[in-house]
Amino acid sequence: MQFTPQQLTGGPKYHHHTRIGNWSEDQELEELRLKDFLAQKDRGELKVTAKQQQLEECLQPAELSESLDGMLHFGMAVMAFSHQSKGWLSVNPYDEVKKTSEAFMITTSARSDPSVRNAFFIDRADDNDGFDDDVVHYGQMLRLVVAPFGKMTRPTFVHSEMVTALAAAKFSRHQEVTALAEPTGETKWQVLYPDIGGRLEMDGEPVPAGSPIVLRHVATGSFLASDEIPYHNIFGAENEVHCFHYFSLSKTQNLVGEFKGDVTGDVPLRKHGLPNIWTFRTATHGGE
Repeated sequence: MQFTPQQLTGGPKYHHHTRIGNWSEDQELEELRLKDFLAQKDRGELKVTAKQQQLEECLQPAELSESLDGMLHFGMAVMAFSHQSKGWLSVNPYDEVKKTSEAFMITTSARSDPSVRNAFFIDRADDNDGFDDDVVHYGQMLRLVVAPFGKMTRPTFVHSEMVTALAAAKFSRHQEVTALAEPTGETKWQVLYPDIGGRLEMDGEPVPAGSPIVLRHVATGSFLASDEIPYHNIFGAENEVHCFHYFSLSKTQNLVGEFKGDVTGDVPLRKHGLPNIWTFRTATHGGE
C-alpha cells in the first residue's frame, strides 16, 4: 500500500475519515483487522485469552490421597515440597523441552493448592524389589507420574540425565529435570533417609507420610534439588529444579574413621543441604 505525503508527514492524524489519500484502502484495512481480531477471539487464539485458558487447564483442582496408617503407599497422589525453595514440584505443559520423547519443564511453585500440575502419583519401578506390600520403603525405587492435562496427552514421568552440551538446567547448568512421556531407566528414583548417620539403619523401613526425604536419581546417582533460582513462566516467578548433590563441605572425622577401619571411602558421610530435602504431602499428612 502506498502512503500519501499527508500520511507520511501527518502520521496518525490522517485516517480514512479524512477523505484524502488512500482513505478507501485504509478503511478496508481497518475492517480486515477487526474481522481478524474477532475471528481470533472466537477461536481463543488471542494471547490474553490463550494464557487464561492455559492457566485454567493447569490449575484445575486435584485430590490428594489419604494416608490412614501414616505411611506412603504406591498409587498415592501426593505433592512434593522443597525445603529450600519453599515451593511445590510442578509441571508446565506449555514449556516443552527437546528430548527423545515429549518432555516438559518442571519447577517449584509457591501455589500450595493441589492441582493437576503439582499432583504426582507414586509408581513402583520394580515389582521384584523384595517387598511384598504396597508400602514405600527407604531404599526402594519409584517413579513420580503426572496424569495428562493441557498439552500433555500421555502420562509423564519425572526424568533427569547426565549433563551434556545439549542437556543442562537453564540457569544453574546442573542436571536438567523434566517430565518425560516414556518410563525409561532415567525416570527411576530412590527414596532415602535424609540423615546420612541413620541411613543404613533406616534402609528397608516404611516411609512415613509428611516426613523429610531425599530422592536419589538411580541412573546418575545425583539428588533431586531445588534452589532459590528464579524461573519465569506463564505462572509468574517460580524456582528451578535440577539434580545436584548439595553435600556439606566439612569432612570432620571422615579420615579418622577410615584410618580406624570403621568406615570406607565409599560410605557417604557428608550431610545433605536443604536443596536436597523434600517432603511428600498427602491429604492427611505433610505441608509447609
